Amino acid sequence: MPFQFSLESVLRLREEAVERAKDQLAVEMVQMNQAQQQVDEVNARIEQAREAFRESMSNGTDSGLVVQLRQFMVSLESERENRQMTLEGYQARVEACRKALLSARRKLDTIESIRVRRLKEYEYKERQKAQKQLDELVVQGVGNGMEMRCA
Repeated sequence: MPFQFSLESVLRLREEAVERAKDQLAVEMVQMNQAQQQVDEVNARIEQAREAFRESMSNGTDSGLVVQLRQFMVSLESERENRQMTLEGYQARVEACRKALLSARRKLDTIESIRVRRLKEYEYKERQKAQKQLDELVVQGVGNGMEMRCA
């Protein structure tokens, strides 16, 4: 009789849970990376705006342009704050997905260790049965007057 693991369906469910957790983590990481790129883009635009502001201040540009550049920088700062909050949200979701994956992996590892232990027990019992049958054959052989020769 071949080995049958009574918790095979639980093992499959746990494997599926790990795969779903991996997939969800991948989706969240892609979104987090996109949010990080958006923050980086805004930071680059802010740096360009600061450089333009410094140049216009050093060149003595009219105050109207300086005010517009300052307002533009303020709007970019606001945009950066919004994008940074979005990024932080994705970072929190990625961390939650990592924890969920770790939890699912631990549950799977537990079931797999039970399976390994039961398989070893099964194999041990099978070896014991085989040894018992061999011992019985030897005893029967000796009881029938057969001579056993060992090489």
